[in-house]
This record gives sequence, structure tokens and C-alpha cells, in this order.
Amino acid sequence: MCAATLAASLLLLAPAACSKNDNDSDDKESTSTTTSTATSTSTKDDAAGSQVLPPVMLSATQTTADLKVGDTVVFDLGDPGDGKFVATSSDAAVVEITSDGGSQGSYSTNAGGKALSAGKATVTVVLEGGDVAADPVVYELTVS
Repeated sequence: MCAATLAASLLLLAPAACSKNDNDSDDKESTSTTTSTATSTSTKDDAAGSQVLPPVMLSATQTTADLKVGDTVVFDLGDPGDGKFVATSSDAAVVEITSDGGSQGSYSTNAGGKALSAGKATVTVVLEGGDVAADPVVYELTVS
């Protein structure tokens, strides 16, 4: 469905809000209608059918990777237990760390980063505060 059709459909489905003012002695009814207008922007990439790519997933045994500028990388080291995975980059201008990994109650998150510019970076992920001792995992990443 194109954006213009979607916007028109949303306008047709927008609910009208009506209220009666009980404090008015003349028993007049007051109504108001709220509508929203959807707007969209289009770029040359949108028209060419650009797509969002999945992240590059790295495990504890896959410690080297070739990335492209703009790639997202996830360091999947399993369940951190009571601790959290903390990642550091040797060159944040090449690979920026965007998140630590840890337990969120019923699920766990992974540490991750983003390839920002061409070059090489070493990313070290350590388990902090965990109930099991773990060696740091070192990743060698090349961004082109």
C-alpha cells in the first residue's frame, strides 16, 4: 500500500470525539473532532527499494568479521546469568559500541555495536558481575 493511500485510510478511520457539557444550564451539546494527517518523506533510496539488513551475529568462537560501514554487529555470548556483558572498542570511530548485554528478567540481551567508518578495530567483551568466571572474548573486525 503506498503512503498516500495509507494516509487517506487513516483519515477515514480517525475517530471523532464527542462530549456533552453537563455543567451548562442551557443543556447545550459541545462536540469536537480530532483528526491527524500522516505525512511521509521519500528519498532516492526509498524509490530504489532499499532494505534493512539483519545484524552480523558473532559468537564466542567466531571472532573475526568483515563488516561494511553501517552494519550492526551483535556479540552473542549466551546468558550472562546475574552479570552483564560489557564491550569496548579499540577505535570507536571505526566500531562504536551501542549496547551492553545483560539479563532483563525473563530474557537476555547481547552487547552490540555499529560499523561507522573504514578501518580495523578490536572489540573486547567481558562478563562483569557474573556468577561464573569467564575469559574476555576478543573480536578482530575489519570495516570497509
